[in-house]
Amino acid sequence: MKEWYFSNNGEISGPLGLTASNRFIAKHPDAYAWHPSYAQWIPVCQVEEFDIKFTPPPPPIAIPAQLIERFIAKEQELNSALGRIETRLDAITVSLADFDRDANKTKTVTQKLNQEVKTTIQSINEHYEALQRTLAGVTTK
Repeated sequence: MKEWYFSNNGEISGPLGLTASNRFIAKHPDAYAWHPSYAQWIPVCQVEEFDIKFTPPPPPIAIPAQLIERFIAKEQELNSALGRIETRLDAITVSLADFDRDANKTKTVTQKLNQEVKTTIQSINEHYEALQRTLAGVTTK
């Protein structure tokens, strides 16, 4: 005959035979059981040898309709706010894309203008030097 040991709130009981074990479990359904063939203590509800009768918990109380309505109204309000935020984010995204495109165009135009200015300044410097040489030749004669 198998004998069982039980732990209930840190208090050890046993060894008990199967009949006495079932009586103990009826009084202490949250206890843990142990037998030398087990490596550790396990909840009594996991031992197939015990006659465990569970009383199902009572069904949950119905949620008041007013609370459900308030919840749905709040959910709709939040969804509406999220929709407005999403619309604004889309507009911001479009504006940022336009800004990037305009910035890139401005950068390209600026780079071309800088090159044109450099070329023009170089040309002016070359003309100035040529004029200075010509002027130097005129003044020395």
